[in-house]
Amino acid sequence: MSDFYLIDGYNLIHALGLIQRRVAEGELETARRRLLEFLVKSFAADAGRVTVVFDAKQAPRGVKRQQVFHGLHVDFAPKKLSADDRIEELIEQAREPRRLVVISNDGRIQNAAKRRRAQSWTHEDLLDFIDKKRVGTKQEVPPQGDAESPDLTTEEMKRWLTEFADVEDDPELREFFDHDRFK
Repeated sequence: MSDFYLIDGYNLIHALGLIQRRVAEGELETARRRLLEFLVKSFAADAGRVTVVFDAKQAPRGVKRQQVFHGLHVDFAPKKLSADDRIEELIEQAREPRRLVVISNDGRIQNAAKRRRAQSWTHEDLLDFIDKKRVGTKQEVPPQGDAESPDLTTEEMKRWLTEFADVEDDPELREFFDHDRFK
Protein backbone atom coordinates (compact mmCIF):
# COMPACT_ATOMS: atom_id res chain seq x y z
CA MET A 1 0.00 0.00 0.00
CA SER A 2 1.28 3.44 -0.88
CA ASP A 3 1.17 6.37 1.52
CA PHE A 4 -0.26 9.83 1.09
CA TYR A 5 1.73 12.84 2.21
CA LEU A 6 0.35 16.02 3.78
CA ILE A 7 2.92 18.82 4.09
CA ASP A 8 2.82 22.05 6.08
CA GLY A 9 4.10 24.28 3.27
CA TYR A 10 5.33 27.47 4.94
CA ASN A 11 6.68 25.48 7.88
CA LEU A 12 8.84 23.48 5.45
CA ILE A 13 9.85 26.59 3.45
CA HIS A 14 11.25 28.15 6.61
CA ALA A 15 12.91 24.93 7.77
CA LEU A 16 14.68 24.51 4.43
CA GLY A 17 15.87 28.11 4.54
CA LEU A 18 14.12 29.01 1.31
CA ILE A 19 13.00 32.31 2.80
CA GLN A 20 14.02 34.73 5.55
CA ARG A 21 11.77 36.15 8.25
CA ARG A 22 11.46 39.51 6.47
CA VAL A 23 10.08 38.95 3.02
CA ALA A 24 10.54 41.36 0.14
CA GLU A 25 7.93 41.60 -2.59
CA GLY A 26 7.90 38.49 -4.77
CA GLU A 27 10.15 36.43 -2.48
CA LEU A 28 7.28 34.44 -0.99
CA GLU A 29 6.02 33.42 -4.42
CA THR A 30 9.57 32.44 -5.44
CA ALA A 31 10.09 30.40 -2.27
CA ARG A 32 6.74 28.66 -2.73
CA ARG A 33 7.59 27.77 -6.32
CA ARG A 34 11.05 26.50 -5.34
CA LEU A 35 9.53 24.30 -2.64
CA LEU A 36 6.94 22.86 -5.01
CA GLU A 37 9.57 22.19 -7.69
CA PHE A 38 11.77 20.49 -5.09
CA LEU A 39 8.89 18.29 -3.96
CA VAL A 40 7.82 17.41 -7.51
CA LYS A 41 11.38 16.38 -8.33
CA SER A 42 11.79 14.51 -5.04
CA PHE A 43 8.52 12.56 -5.21
CA ALA A 44 8.63 12.17 -9.01
CA ALA A 45 5.92 9.70 -10.10
CA ASP A 46 4.47 9.77 -6.57
CA ALA A 47 3.82 13.56 -6.65
CA GLY A 48 0.10 12.91 -7.08
CA ARG A 49 0.02 11.48 -3.55
CA VAL A 50 1.36 14.70 -2.03
CA THR A 51 -0.69 17.65 -0.75
CA VAL A 52 1.02 20.86 0.36
CA VAL A 53 -1.02 23.30 2.46
CA PHE A 54 -0.30 27.05 2.63
CA ASP A 55 -2.03 29.90 4.46
CA ALA A 56 -4.46 31.70 2.13
CA LYS A 57 -3.67 35.14 3.47
CA GLN A 58 -0.36 34.80 1.65
CA ALA A 59 -1.73 33.22 -1.53
CA PRO A 60 -0.92 34.92 -4.80
CA ARG A 61 -3.69 36.95 -6.40
CA GLY A 62 -5.91 35.13 -8.82
CA VAL A 63 -4.72 31.69 -7.74
CA LYS A 64 -7.29 29.00 -7.08
CA ARG A 65 -7.50 27.77 -3.49
CA GLN A 66 -6.96 24.19 -4.63
CA GLN A 67 -4.82 23.40 -7.64
CA VAL A 68 -2.39 20.90 -9.09
CA PHE A 69 1.25 21.76 -9.75
CA HIS A 70 2.94 19.10 -11.93
CA GLY A 71 0.88 16.39 -10.22
CA LEU A 72 1.36 17.80 -6.71
CA HIS A 73 -1.81 18.93 -4.90
CA VAL A 74 -1.62 22.47 -3.55
CA ASP A 75 -4.18 23.70 -1.03
CA PHE A 76 -4.38 27.31 0.17
CA ALA A 77 -6.31 27.36 3.46
CA PRO A 78 -9.56 29.34 3.37
CA LYS A 79 -9.08 32.93 4.56
CA LYS A 80 -10.68 32.32 7.94
CA LEU A 81 -8.50 29.27 8.66
CA SER A 82 -4.78 28.95 9.17
CA ALA A 83 -2.81 26.30 7.34
CA ASP A 84 -2.65 24.41 10.65
CA ASP A 85 -6.46 24.46 10.88
CA ARG A 86 -6.74 23.22 7.28
CA ILE A 87 -4.20 20.45 7.87
CA GLU A 88 -6.12 19.31 10.94
CA GLU A 89 -9.32 19.23 8.83
CA LEU A 90 -7.59 17.11 6.20
CA ILE A 91 -6.25 14.74 8.85
CA GLU A 92 -9.75 14.34 10.29
CA GLN A 93 -11.21 13.73 6.81
CA ALA A 94 -8.65 11.05 5.92
CA ARG A 95 -10.42 7.77 5.15
CA GLU A 96 -7.31 5.74 5.94
CA PRO A 97 -5.28 7.80 8.40
CA ARG A 98 -2.75 5.00 8.93
CA ARG A 99 -1.67 5.51 5.29
CA LEU A 100 -1.26 9.27 5.82
CA VAL A 101 2.15 10.82 6.49
CA VAL A 102 1.89 14.31 7.97
CA ILE A 103 5.05 16.40 7.61
CA SER A 104 5.54 19.36 9.95
CA ASN A 105 7.76 20.37 12.83
CA ASP A 106 4.73 22.03 14.43
CA GLY A 107 3.77 20.20 17.65
CA ARG A 108 0.06 20.90 17.13
CA ILE A 109 0.11 19.24 13.72
CA GLN A 110 2.19 16.31 14.95
CA ASN A 111 -0.28 15.71 17.79
CA ALA A 112 -3.27 15.88 15.43
CA ALA A 113 -1.62 13.24 13.24
CA LYS A 114 -0.87 10.97 16.18
CA ARG A 115 -4.45 11.22 17.50
CA ARG A 116 -5.70 9.75 14.20
CA ARG A 117 -2.88 7.18 14.09
CA ALA A 118 -1.36 8.86 11.04
CA GLN A 119 2.41 8.91 10.70
CA SER A 120 4.04 12.13 11.89
CA TRP A 121 7.31 13.14 10.26
CA THR A 122 9.59 16.05 11.00
CA HIS A 123 11.32 17.88 8.15
CA GLU A 124 14.44 15.86 8.89
CA ASP A 125 12.43 12.65 8.45
CA LEU A 126 11.23 13.91 5.07
CA LEU A 127 14.76 14.77 3.93
CA ASP A 128 16.01 11.35 5.06
CA PHE A 129 13.17 9.72 3.11
CA ILE A 130 14.02 11.75 0.00
CA ASP A 131 17.71 10.88 0.31
CA LYS A 132 16.92 7.16 0.60
CA LYS A 133 14.55 7.40 -2.34
CA ARG A 134 17.20 9.05 -4.50
CA VAL A 135 19.82 6.46 -3.59
CA GLY A 136 17.34 3.67 -4.32
CA THR A 137 16.61 5.01 -7.81
CA LYS A 138 20.22 5.57 -8.90
CA GLN A 139 21.74 2.83 -10.98
CA GLU A 140 25.23 3.40 -9.71
CA VAL A 141 26.40 5.63 -6.88
CA PRO A 142 30.00 6.78 -7.35
CA PRO A 143 32.17 6.33 -4.26
CA GLN A 144 32.71 9.49 -2.21
CA GLY A 145 35.86 11.31 -3.10
CA ASP A 146 35.80 10.02 -6.67
CA ALA A 147 37.53 12.67 -8.80
CA GLU A 148 35.38 11.84 -11.77
CA SER A 149 31.81 12.93 -11.29
CA PRO A 150 29.28 12.08 -13.99
CA ASP A 151 27.69 15.48 -13.37
CA LEU A 152 30.78 17.53 -14.36
CA THR A 153 32.37 17.91 -17.75
CA THR A 154 36.16 17.81 -18.01
CA GLU A 155 36.21 21.57 -18.56
CA GLU A 156 34.06 22.18 -15.46
CA MET A 157 36.30 19.92 -13.38
CA LYS A 158 39.44 21.80 -14.52
CA ARG A 159 37.78 25.15 -13.79
CA TRP A 160 36.85 24.10 -10.23
CA LEU A 161 40.29 22.62 -9.54
CA THR A 162 41.85 25.90 -10.68
CA GLU A 163 39.34 27.92 -8.65
CA PHE A 164 40.18 26.08 -5.42
CA ALA A 165 43.85 25.28 -6.07
CA ASP A 166 45.15 27.64 -3.38
CA VAL A 167 42.39 27.19 -0.81
CA GLU A 168 44.81 25.52 1.64
CA ASP A 169 46.83 28.77 1.75
CA ASP A 170 43.85 30.92 2.76
CA PRO A 171 44.51 32.09 6.36
CA GLU A 172 40.79 32.03 7.20
CA LEU A 173 40.53 28.36 6.19
CA ARG A 174 43.93 27.19 7.46
CA GLU A 175 42.37 25.48 10.54
CA PHE A 176 40.37 23.14 8.29
CA PHE A 177 43.58 21.87 6.71
CA ASP A 178 45.50 21.50 9.96
CA HIS A 179 45.21 17.72 10.20
CA ASP A 180 47.57 17.53 13.20
CA ARG A 181 44.98 19.19 15.46
CA PHE A 182 42.92 15.95 15.42
CA LYS A 183 45.67 13.77 16.89
